[in-house]
Amino acid sequence: MKKISLACLLSILVANGWAHAPFVAPSNYVVEGGNTAILAGFAEQAFDSEVAIKGFNFKVLTPKGETQELTLTHSKALSLADVKTDQAGTYAVTGLRTGELKYAKVGQRWLRVLDAKAEDLMPLAKRHFVTPSEVQAKTQQFTVQRFDQLLSYFSKQQYSEVKQDPMQQGLRLEFSGHPNQISLKTPFRVKLNLGNKPASGFQVTLEKQATTLGEAEKAIQLETNGSGEVTLPFSAVGQYLVTITSPEQSEKIRPNAQTYRTILSLYVNP
Repeated sequence: MKKISLACLLSILVANGWAHAPFVAPSNYVVEGGNTAILAGFAEQAFDSEVAIKGFNFKVLTPKGETQELTLTHSKALSLADVKTDQAGTYAVTGLRTGELKYAKVGQRWLRVLDAKAEDLMPLAKRHFVTPSEVQAKTQQFTVQRFDQLLSYFSKQQYSEVKQDPMQQGLRLEFSGHPNQISLKTPFRVKLNLGNKPASGFQVTLEKQATTLGEAEKAIQLETNGSGEVTLPFSAVGQYLVTITSPEQSEKIRPNAQTYRTILSLYVNP
């Protein structure tokens, strides 16, 4: 059997889009008390956290636009933070992470550079990544800056305007309605902006949290239009993850200098 380190395996899974994805969500989307909690983690199935979150900086914007920095505590499978809720209105929860992705041009393909230490990797021609030892000094290389953003919202006693962090980097989201008042009866649209321009062609995946045994796992794949808009086709009441990522590029094209991913947690009412 091939021996490969866990870190290496996770890196390969990330490169192929199979890894556990991060999320953040409130313990309840409508609260009444003076304190509540937010939950975060890495999950393969929507909200079914298996690994505590790491690498993200979390904060809450209060209804008055004030910032609460969050300190998380961790179990093996989940992370938790307390939030003071002494203001009526809508709170925005954000988690931000930035990083770098290394690419190298191998033949006519731009491939991710991953530190994969295995006894017997597949031939390079059949892989979508390259190891550092396979990158030669003369190999053309490129660094991509990655922006990851986790978002969710909850409200106390009343719904108020959704606050946006003026220092926020990456995608900005605009909603056709309040994110805590989503109903199956009314279409819900999200508009994406990047650098004050519509983010067209971005990939959008919609996943519902499973609540019964045997419930079919179904991810709906969508794409933003030329105006950066997408309508989310909610089919049932429940909690959803909306994952938004930069348009996919051919390996024959040098990657863009920045890549973006936003993961939004929402609850849909009847």
